[in-house]
Amino acid sequence: MASIGHIAVGMAAARGYDPRRPPQWSSMALWSALSLLPDIDVVGFLRGVPYGAPWGHRGATHSLTLAIAGGVAIGVTARWFKRPALRLTVFAALVLASHGLLDTMTDGGLGAALRWPFSLTRYFAPWRPIPVAPIGLDFFTLDGATVALSELLLFLPLWLFAFRMRQRAAAVGVWTIALWLIGSPDPLRERILGVALREDTVFAKDYSEKAFRHVAVGDDEDVVRRSLGEPFGESWFFAPKGWTFQSAMEVSAAGLPHGCFGVRLNEGIVEETHEPDRCGALGLAAGASRADVRQLLGSPSESCAEYTVSPGHGHFRMRMVCFLHGKVEAVFRRWA
Repeated sequence: MASIGHIAVGMAAARGYDPRRPPQWSSMALWSALSLLPDIDVVGFLRGVPYGAPWGHRGATHSLTLAIAGGVAIGVTARWFKRPALRLTVFAALVLASHGLLDTMTDGGLGAALRWPFSLTRYFAPWRPIPVAPIGLDFFTLDGATVALSELLLFLPLWLFAFRMRQRAAAVGVWTIALWLIGSPDPLRERILGVALREDTVFAKDYSEKAFRHVAVGDDEDVVRRSLGEPFGESWFFAPKGWTFQSAMEVSAAGLPHGCFGVRLNEGIVEETHEPDRCGALGLAAGASRADVRQLLGSPSESCAEYTVSPGHGHFRMRMVCFLHGKVEAVFRRWA
């Protein structure tokens, strides 16, 4: 998610910490910085830490363990300044924990490692209304602005609380409608957005929205593929057991067992290969069939299947499922 929601949590915490008086801007800034602190793991990108690694993005720093440890550390420090240690410990731990929990409610990326160090599993919440923001300079585009506006609306109650604004019935009504438009899976909401965005969505032949709504992380790949039918496009990746797509991207394809990192298929036919020279040396090139790929490279360690396309490259309903070692790794249901 973008930073706006986390900042809203921090500003609301500044108000809630001492509700008897309006919080100072310095207090709001400090609590907002604390709310954003778990994203310090993005520096790992600059040092080559893979996204899916324990200390990668949304990894250990987003865990409940470090949230509690951080709260305790702040509470202990508060005693030196003769501040209420217990109150600061609880508030700080809750603000830190909110970061990882909110990130589980986003509609993309990897989930958050809430149970680190006891488990490296990345978790997503059952309801994921928060759109993932474009990374880097792409945030300053129309898509980035749309995500920012979505977060402003989603966290409207926290903004009103932070600034002591009266939550009138009209504001609550606007927020409820915005929440429904942004995060509801209601088919009526999809049709309304489709008209507003002039959508250009084509669904795969045997695709079913009802079946897609029941797909969840951890489901068996074969069962999901049978229920959703043949996808339009697929990306297959091949890496040693224990690696993920993110970690494999960090190394040269020459380090892989066969040197052919991945292929892109369109309706069961290879459209392109990620390492044309190395894949070609194995006899694999554009035009090969899915069966040819399996015969030469075996089953992919990770794959993503796309069930919708936009022929006119307009706004469309993205429906994509990614698999890791035979299980659903991520489900993407959003407007693109």
